[in-house]
Amino acid sequence: MGRWLWAAAASLSALALVQRSRPTSAALSALAAATAAAVALLLGRKPKQAGLGAFVRYPRQYVARKATVEKIDGDLEKAVWQEAEWSCAFVEIRGSDAPPGTEPSPWQETKVKMLWDDEYLYIAAKMEVDAGNELVAKFKERNSPIFHTDSDFEVFVDPAGCCHGYKELEMNALNTVWNLMLDRPYMDGGSEYSGRVAKEGEPKHWEVLRQKTAVKVTKGQIGNPTRPAQWCCEVALAHADTLGHAPRSTQPFAGSCWRINFSRVEKKGKVNWVWAPQVVWSPTDHRYVGQENMHLPDAWGYVVFADKPQDTKEFQDPAWPARHAAACVYYACRAFKEA
Repeated sequence: MGRWLWAAAASLSALALVQRSRPTSAALSALAAATAAAVALLLGRKPKQAGLGAFVRYPRQYVARKATVEKIDGDLEKAVWQEAEWSCAFVEIRGSDAPPGTEPSPWQETKVKMLWDDEYLYIAAKMEVDAGNELVAKFKERNSPIFHTDSDFEVFVDPAGCCHGYKELEMNALNTVWNLMLDRPYMDGGSEYSGRVAKEGEPKHWEVLRQKTAVKVTKGQIGNPTRPAQWCCEVALAHADTLGHAPRSTQPFAGSCWRINFSRVEKKGKVNWVWAPQVVWSPTDHRYVGQENMHLPDAWGYVVFADKPQDTKEFQDPAWPARHAAACVYYACRAFKEA
């Protein structure tokens, strides 16, 4: 019985400090091995046998080269972007659990690139719209709920990797933007902080100060479904904005990483294609299950900040085993509470 109590205590400590709390670097390092061993004991196995010493279920990752984009104008043909690689194409949000017919076709492809410097994380996105599908852009007022009606490109960033104080950007083909911060995921009782829900000076007001965005419709037209279309977004997310209200406000440096994901929403939210599928452990199904929920930061991918081109596999978050194990315990505890 002592083994089970120790394992549960260690795992829940990892959960509190890593998954839904405000961890320090020291705590992450210390808990990585302890949590893996604890969950292995819960499974009745040695850590190596349980596979928890390896980087199992590691999410998608993009290595961003250090470079400055001098002008944000929606032109992705600039020389600086030619040195950056495109990501893999977006998939349906539930990954391999996507229902038949929900995956994007090759004519609806979405992909992104990233660069960074000491002030900004730069993002380029290109979205194809097949003939018969409309590029919708109606909202013109800042901080409007764009996904309610429009074709929507979304960015989610959790710089501390703790599911607290993470940021979201939505934008349409008119370059209308909506910025918001979540104190925690909605399923954990989280709230939106933005200029949409509160006025300046009110407790729930939050706004970016240095963000830059631009959009170009490079093929077809907004509101014309008879021809294929293509639209491109170019974004500069200021670190000063992204790190604000985050539990750990550390400037990115070569070799560091942030949790990040991207989403493309169409047809009033009925279509959701993402870079990193939202797949988490389901204790009731006894397997990993794709979720139709972008607000699961523990399922997002990684952006790695590099000072030179390097292979994606050269870096992996050393805290991943602890994060992964803690997330599994969290979902098990949640399922038990809701049963």
